[in-house]
Amino acid sequence: AMTITFQNTGDFTLRRPSEQMPKEACRWAAMLLLDTLGVAIAAGAMDAGIIARNTSYALYGAGDETTSARMLLDGRRVSLAGAAFAIATQTDNLDAHDGFNPNKGHIGCAVIPALLALAEQVDDLSGQDALAAVIAGYEVAGRAGLGLHNTVSDYHTSGAWNALGVVALGARLRGLSDDQYRHALGIAEYHGPRSQMMREIANPTMLHDGSGQGALVGVSA
Repeated sequence: AMTITFQNTGDFTLRRPSEQMPKEACRWAAMLLLDTLGVAIAAGAMDAGIIARNTSYALYGAGDETTSARMLLDGRRVSLAGAAFAIATQTDNLDAHDGFNPNKGHIGCAVIPALLALAEQVDDLSGQDALAAVIAGYEVAGRAGLGLHNTVSDYHTSGAWNALGVVALGARLRGLSDDQYRHALGIAEYHGPRSQMMREIANPTMLHDGSGQGALVGVSA
């Protein structure tokens, strides 16, 4: 197995050309994108999604259109982080999205809403480039989850490692430098919600996998 270092993470996330992403990875990324969008749309009318969008509008507004995005199925403009938070929370509420078994959690419910938000501020984003960003987000989130779970004894929510996947996606879309990317990963890892998943399983709530907070932290970072 390849040793994961910041250098090869940066090379893959920031510098690997979109056309050099494996075709099988692109095919899976497209399917996961469509799947997550379907879940997000199906969850749009549910109470948690409505509350999350209203909360983003109340708490996470944007002072400038260059730092804002429209919320899916809603149309109101909020901050980039707020838009990602709202739709990640909405998607995670229905809980029908993809799963990554080695981490016992989810990736797409944070990475795809982050793509929807950040893409509004990227000029001429092609489908191929969008899929490459999704692949970067999935790869970093999945591997980060394995690492984060190995640092503590408890089973914590996906939001902790989703936040790092969102950073990877955002760093690629925005063309960050290595230094910016490193700092953003550090901020996301520090603030990522290592929520107590077993508490939510024992006492079911709408908090689910912490992915709304993970998306918020990742885009903020």
